[in-house]
Parts: sequence; C-alpha cells; structure tokens
Amino acid sequence: MPAHSFPMWSWARVGALALALAASSSLNAQALQVGTLRIESTPSAAEVELIGGKAGVTPLTVNERDIYPNRYPDARAELYGTVTLRHAGCEPLRHRVTLDDLKQDLHLRLDCVAAATPAARPAPPVPAPSAAPRPPAPAPTLPQRRLRQLQVLQELLDEGLISPTEEQRVRRSILQSGTGTDD
Repeated sequence: MPAHSFPMWSWARVGALALALAASSSLNAQALQVGTLRIESTPSAAEVELIGGKAGVTPLTVNERDIYPNRYPDARAELYGTVTLRHAGCEPLRHRVTLDDLKQDLHLRLDCVAAATPAARPAPPVPAPSAAPRPPAPAPTLPQRRLRQLQVLQELLDEGLISPTEEQRVRRSILQSGTGTDD
C-alpha cells in the first residue's frame, strides 16, 4: 500500500468528522445570532428607554444587544437588561428582560391614574417644614461597580443569554480594565 493512500474506513471517519464540524459551526452560528424583542404596552405609545437612552415608542421592536450591550457607561449600569416605559398620566414602569421575554413578545401594562378634572384633583402634599432634604446617595465606588457588573454578567450566563466563552471574555475585560466596561 502506498504511503499516501488511506484505508477506506479512514475516509468515512474524515467525512463524519467534517459533518460533525459543519453541524457544530452551524450551532455556534445560531447561538451567536442576536435576537429581537417586540415591546408592546397598554396604553400604547409609551416612551421606551433602554440602557443606551430613548429607543422610541410602543409598539417597538429592539435588538437584544440594545438591552444587553457588551459596553455601557457605569452611570447607566442600573438600566442594564431593563426596559423602562413612560406615558403621560401613568407611573413609569421598569421591567428586567428575561430569557422568556426574549422568546416571546413583551406586553407591559402601565399603572395609569384616571384623568381628573382640575377641581377634583387633590392638592399636592406639602412637606413638613422640619423635614431636612435628604442628601444624595454616594456614587458607587469602582469595586462596587465592578461587583455589580460581574453579578449581572453571572445572571446573563445563568439565564442562557450569553455563552460561557463570552462571559469569560467580558469578565476578563471588567477585571483588567480598571474602570469596568464604561465607554
């Protein structure tokens, strides 16, 4: 048998390996595809805010990466993975987007007060004169921001929204950057 020829069973194994690699790369490509989320509200025409700022009004379709971006400013970290809806006459609504939400449309109901006539509207409460204004909460320190970013990253991994490889890459970035993942 010449040195360059292979037994027949080797070619079958090569073919099976090629098929397995093709299927694996197809699965990886599907896992890397970024999905979309349709957001609807009652009442409609609610303003939608994501971590990147105002995104439009409902009904609205947004990209998954608009909700879970790889990079975002530390000052907006509390909005990571959330959708905030605002509508005149309604209480603002903040909703943390889950894996189940990404699999189906998101329909949120805002808590709205009935439009009262000016005469029937109660007077706004007057603060007591002895009540001192509350000092602003201190800004989180760099270690606190990093810890929060790592916690959110773990939540994303636990919910299957990112792959272990992506989680490791972002985790290294957070720990090595010295400033987290702010822009």
